[in-house]
This record gives sequence, C-alpha cells and structure tokens, in this order.
Amino acid sequence: MRIVVVGGSGNAGSAIVRAIGRRGELPTPMSRSGKAIAGAPGVKADVVTGEGLDSALAGADVVVDALNSRNPLDLRPFTIGARNLVQAAERAGVGRVVLLSILGVERSRLGYHRRKRQQELAYLESPLEVSVVRAAQFHEWSVDQFEAGSALGAIPVALGGRLQPVAVSEVAALVAQEALEPTGKRFTEIAGPEVRISRDLAKSWQRITGARGLIVNGPFPPSLLDYLRSGANLTEQHKGSITFEEWLERRR
Repeated sequence: MRIVVVGGSGNAGSAIVRAIGRRGELPTPMSRSGKAIAGAPGVKADVVTGEGLDSALAGADVVVDALNSRNPLDLRPFTIGARNLVQAAERAGVGRVVLLSILGVERSRLGYHRRKRQQELAYLESPLEVSVVRAAQFHEWSVDQFEAGSALGAIPVALGGRLQPVAVSEVAALVAQEALEPTGKRFTEIAGPEVRISRDLAKSWQRITGARGLIVNGPFPPSLLDYLRSGANLTEQHKGSITFEEWLERRR
C-alpha cells in the first residue's frame, strides 16, 4: 500500500509518518523540502503552486493531509492547496483521503479555523472517499503561547477558555489507524484526557519548567476566546491518555 503524508515534515505530519511506520507500512512524506522522515524517503511538491503534485501522488492508495501553515497570514495551503490536492488525487486515482483537522472549526469565527473548514469542504464536496479526523489543540499550542509571553515577562492565558489538550503522538496514532483500517466514518474526534482551564495549564508549565513571568489574561482575538469558551474544542468520542503535565515531564 502506498500512503502519501502531505505535510509530512511538520509536527503532526512527521508524527503520522512515524505512527504509520510502527504499523509496518513505509509511508511517503510529502513536503516542499522533500526530506526523509524517520527513514521514510520523502517527495517534493508544492500544494499552492501545484508543482510536483502529480508525480508525488502517482500510485498512491491513500493520502493523509496533515498540512499546516507556518505563516498565520498565509492560509493558501488550506484553500488553494486543498483544491489542488483534490484535483491531483482524482487524476492519480487515489482510493481514500484522511484529513487532519481541528475540533469545532464549523462553529468558529477565527480566520484560521474558517480556512480549515474550507479545507474540509474541498474534500467533502469532492468525489473522493474522505475521512476527517478532528483533533483538539495539541499540548504544544499552549506551550507556544506561554513561551512567547514568558520571554516578555507576561504569560498569557485565555480568560474563561477551556481546553482538552492532546499529545500529537496520540492523534497521529488515530490518523494512522484510520488510514490503514478505515472505519467508514465521515468524522472522527479526539482530544486529551482532561478538560482544563488555560490558567491551570500555565501554572503547571511554570512549576515544571521553572519559567518566570506573571500570568495575565492574554490579548487574544475575541473570535478565539469565543471558540475556547464555547466548548466546540472538547469531545467525549476519543480521549488520549497523556496529560499536559506528563507530556511536559517527558520533554524535559
């Protein structure tokens, strides 16, 4: 079976490559760099320009789309990129697509989430067989906010926001399972083992890392705060087992 992991050099994508490899398959990570991941030879392609897509997807049985945009102001990989991937997958005769998405994007007004919803629809409205795995925020999401603020002496938290943070490795395992043993479900959801408030996560992060800084209500966009307060990012369907504190201890 040939499985192409789009965005295979990113945080989630590389974890998915490793998860598929642990199940006895050799996936093909696709990225703009084309670099190998965990011993799996990579292929080079650009989803926005379309360059290299046809050759990258040739002979693919399954495509896993784990794309992210490193530039929050450039979300074309989710719009133009998704359309280009759908067309290339159709030309290549790809059997199935597994898309990694985010919990609650259909209920969010945040620009990033709206583009992710457009990405979902590009696949769901196509003739392709599609499974969408929607995940809660990774543990890294909170830590990125805390680290950036701590460097300036103020650790930002989302006032009234609730999170159910999950380890990317556990999300990757579920995506790999869906790629290799399809359930036939249109949507699958996964989050972490605990629902937490942002301030508690910040306190744990400070305690475990020894980081300094005053915990403050962060200047987050109202659309993000509304999303984190709404519960759209929480689920009971699939729960990982690695808590935020356990994850922090493991990465020390």
